[in-house]
Amino acid sequence: MSDQNLPSLLYLWDKRTVYIGPLFEPLSLSQGAATLILSLNKPVRFKTETMIEAIECRSLLLPAGFAVTIDTGDALVVNCNLDALGEDFFRLSGNMTHQQDDALYQIQHEADFISQFHRIYSNQLTSDSALKAVNQIFEEHIHHPERPFIPDQRISNVIDVIKATVDDNLSVEDLAQSVNLSVPRLVQLFKQQTGVPIRRYRLWHRLFVAATQMAKGESMTTAAMTAGFTDSSHLSHTFRSMFGMKPSLMLQQPNKIKLLTDQ
Repeated sequence: MSDQNLPSLLYLWDKRTVYIGPLFEPLSLSQGAATLILSLNKPVRFKTETMIEAIECRSLLLPAGFAVTIDTGDALVVNCNLDALGEDFFRLSGNMTHQQDDALYQIQHEADFISQFHRIYSNQLTSDSALKAVNQIFEEHIHHPERPFIPDQRISNVIDVIKATVDDNLSVEDLAQSVNLSVPRLVQLFKQQTGVPIRRYRLWHRLFVAATQMAKGESMTTAAMTAGFTDSSHLSHTFRSMFGMKPSLMLQQPNKIKLLTDQ
């Protein structure tokens, strides 16, 4: 089967999520997680808010919450949402060779990254096999800076609380109390560590939970309620604000989409 006829893939892992397939339309987005984008077969074009002309590239690294427009045309793309605490972005940023505003592009060993993700897609790898392949390419070619990445354990704990109480909508005051911080200090540290405000991260994680539920066969309405959204319209609006497209456009593709999870 040719690449054009293969189903798209959406891998839902606790640390990262990876989508491989077409994106159908230009995207105007500000995602809730740092993102690595690769084009597997042709250049894509991106444009930040300050740019007059778009830039072509095959690899693009975006910090969390950064506004950008991406035109992928009919390219086969990888959209890899990186870990919330920022270690992936911290290490990958040392491998990017060009920068425009806060967007970094053209990764070192680009051909190796493209080859590994193309192998995942063309072989339609299982969740476990794809996770091993992604971990391998990150470990082989990711930058190891002299200054180590040291996450703030308090922010890590807050993220754990948010994940454990996805449908409870705990207040910022409750979250701050759980790690013995004042609300202003928690808000400051959380944004410094993750790149996004607490509310935006919580919405991002709810999207992950909803997608995981749909991967298990639940309807969008049931998945939305399980993930703490008020209804499927709230889920659809949040999805579009972060991914730049309606979830129906991604989930109802002509060649179908496979949702694979490690949960």
